[in-house]
Amino acid sequence: MLSWSTSPEIPGGWGGASATSAHPDTPTAALELADTLHDQLGRSPDLLVAFGSFQHVSGFSDAMNTLRKTLQPRCLIATTAESILGDDVELDGVSGLSALALHLPGVRLTPWRSTPTHPLPLSKPEQLPERIGLARESKCILMFGDPFTTPTHRILQTLSQSRGEANALPIIGGLSSGGSRPGINRLVLDDTFQTSGAVGVTLNGPLNCDFIVSQGCRPVGQPMVVTGVKDKHVITELGGYPALQQLQKTAESLPQHERELLQNGLLIGLVVDENRDHFGRGDFLVRSVLGADQANGAISIGAVIRPGQTVQFQIRDASAAHEDLQLLLDGQQLDSDPFGAMLISCNGRGKSLFGSEGHDISMTRRRLNSPPLAGFFAAGEFGPIGNESYLHGHTAVLTLFRPGH
Repeated sequence: MLSWSTSPEIPGGWGGASATSAHPDTPTAALELADTLHDQLGRSPDLLVAFGSFQHVSGFSDAMNTLRKTLQPRCLIATTAESILGDDVELDGVSGLSALALHLPGVRLTPWRSTPTHPLPLSKPEQLPERIGLARESKCILMFGDPFTTPTHRILQTLSQSRGEANALPIIGGLSSGGSRPGINRLVLDDTFQTSGAVGVTLNGPLNCDFIVSQGCRPVGQPMVVTGVKDKHVITELGGYPALQQLQKTAESLPQHERELLQNGLLIGLVVDENRDHFGRGDFLVRSVLGADQANGAISIGAVIRPGQTVQFQIRDASAAHEDLQLLLDGQQLDSDPFGAMLISCNGRGKSLFGSEGHDISMTRRRLNSPPLAGFFAAGEFGPIGNESYLHGHTAVLTLFRPGH
């Protein structure tokens, strides 16, 4: 099976195309993608982003060489994954190659790498601009990383704040998936290949990048202020009462079906902008509740917490995830059609959450007039919430590319 999409011609030379192959033979799938994109584009793309399912891992380097030699992009960045998606299909657990090729006139692309032996100078942020091509006109960073060898949280925090909090830099991408141990995942940057660290490209210039971070949750109960913390990750009090007591009170106020969802996995949302008068979808960074101490009424969470922060418990299910993505996509319909899109989704979404394949990608394509699209199911997704980019889980992160000025 081979599918493809091409954006309408946009004045100024902007445009994009995507292609997805389900052929199980890696060289054949790579040739299908290369020939299809070559025919659709008519000229070499500026940026080529490619994804390969784990069935193609042994031949992934050769496949990327085929794409690079045929299409001759200014920059190629790619990763392997447990599963990939593109155009109108999610190839969940089966062979798949997908790629997104973009024409970006006037946009400067700076590729960069970070490896265990030559890491990014995170402790010397003044060296970052030269290393990664950071500038005032930088629009975003696209990054893929190996989950076993990348200090993800530190990289995201340092890069997103590298221009100061008032001018935070969005970081998009995700962690390679499919490998069960170090050395298995594959990362590609132009003609270099690596099995550890991270690869990235900084996009500078006249480009509009819009981001949808759909965490698939809805808040329940009421927002509460953290009034007691222990060891950075343990909440002892919420609103002056034991945290576990507040959790139980919230659960008791819910209908039975929502109470059952809480039992399947407890979640808590940390408000990212305390200056708001009220909080709703998109105002929280959602993290897991990892455990509870019945003796002292404390709960531990998967995030650093401080007294004074506002939090609210959350639930996640297929209905909440559908509604959340739908509302976020509705907001994008007010703008012009994107000429390209990249969707990074959690490997816990897809068929395992919605019961059928293609939910996120089909909704995105349907509501945004079928833009060229490629992506993968990640072991963790990168995307901005407020003024910082975070590592997410169970999240769909959609990047939309539009002409800038």
